[in-house]
Amino acid sequence: MPLASSSRCDQKQITQSTKDTQSMADRDNFFRSVFLRTLIAFALVCLTTHSVEARDPALAVISEDLSGETDSGGLEMVESLAEAGVMETDGVSLVSRRHLEKILAEQGLAYNNIVNDRARLGRLAGADLLLIVSVTKNRVTQTRESVSAYGMTENIVRSHSDAGITVKALEVESGRIVAQRQFVKRTDNRRALDACAAEMKSALSKIPFANLAASRNEELPRHKVLIKPTSGGQQLEGLDLFIDGNFVGNTPITTDVEEGIREVTLRQGGKNIWSNRVQVLKEIWLTPELGSR
Repeated sequence: MPLASSSRCDQKQITQSTKDTQSMADRDNFFRSVFLRTLIAFALVCLTTHSVEARDPALAVISEDLSGETDSGGLEMVESLAEAGVMETDGVSLVSRRHLEKILAEQGLAYNNIVNDRARLGRLAGADLLLIVSVTKNRVTQTRESVSAYGMTENIVRSHSDAGITVKALEVESGRIVAQRQFVKRTDNRRALDACAAEMKSALSKIPFANLAASRNEELPRHKVLIKPTSGGQQLEGLDLFIDGNFVGNTPITTDVEEGIREVTLRQGGKNIWSNRVQVLKEIWLTPELGSR
């Protein structure tokens, strides 16, 4: 074979080999790109799914003294033990008192002034459940006894204490009480409240709060509510109706409302003229009398 011909064949082989190598590299890059895109998409799906499923129900603890006999230190102790009991349960996140007070401060509200408006407090805290811890009794009594021995009489003062704590778990959205516990203690010293709170903490750690709030994402039943305000026996028309702060329409009106405790407000010219918290459990008629106007 002539030398020139052999050189051309070698050149063709080299060119073909280069093309084959480039083609294989292109295929490798293509499959690598597809694999990486698939892996990234799968990771994003997993992260999104995990973030949805991992969202634990939030629970806030509020305490109150109904006995009139508990100082701030005693009430703080009871609340702290309640929070400790909640933290020992699985599947629920705790909204701390400090975080709750920070939220209220940002809203220009005081904790002590809003504690009775529990549904609003829960919504502001972003809580699914409110744990309301009430000290119902905290009484210390003393008795005097005379003890005689060896011809001597000594007066002894003995202390007794009684304490009671009631705990209610309130579902914020519906206003329903989903769990309730009561604890009562009597001791021969001044520590009945401590013993009562310790028993409460142990009991709270066993309550499945996550299951109690499992229905928080389920659609609530709706009921028809008729709003028909009057003044001096005459029907008032054209008032703005707001439910939970959302504009619904003008009176008189019939609307579907989600079950639970709802804030119903009537406004005229941008000013509230009537407001009330209404528990909607069935079809109801609201006929507020607004007086002469």
